[in-house]
Amino acid sequence: MQGRFRKKAREIALKVLYAYDINKADKDINKIFEEIIEDIRDKIKENTLKYTYLLINGIEEHIDEIDKIIKRYLKGWKLERLGFIERALLRLGTYELIFLDIPDKGRVFTDILDIGKCYSLDEDALKFINGVLSSIYKKEGKIKT
Repeated sequence: MQGRFRKKAREIALKVLYAYDINKADKDINKIFEEIIEDIRDKIKENTLKYTYLLINGIEEHIDEIDKIIKRYLKGWKLERLGFIERALLRLGTYELIFLDIPDKGRVFTDILDIGKCYSLDEDALKFINGVLSSIYKKEGKIKT
């Protein structure tokens, strides 16, 4: 299945973003990435590693703009009040939908929600994430550089 490497990359990126957020960006994102993949590097395909690297570094580079975009669509919520997983998934989805030119944007939604389920997010949280990302994509859905 071509393109399935992206789901694995998204899962790894979520772990990196989660740890990065918890550390309040005091730790280098690439160092966190290396620590997370240290024991599994030989089991991960090269294209997965490259896509994960693209995701985490792109999100770090554009974090302020990504957060501003997300905040515009959080009705009655503050980004800082969201859980670490929810915030990481929204950042990941927003970056891919708005900043990357990837072939299947719909797959981003599917993978983000599947990954959220793996981390025990309830249906309300998943609907919330899906709604915010859908709004972002519909209204902001152009590639930014």
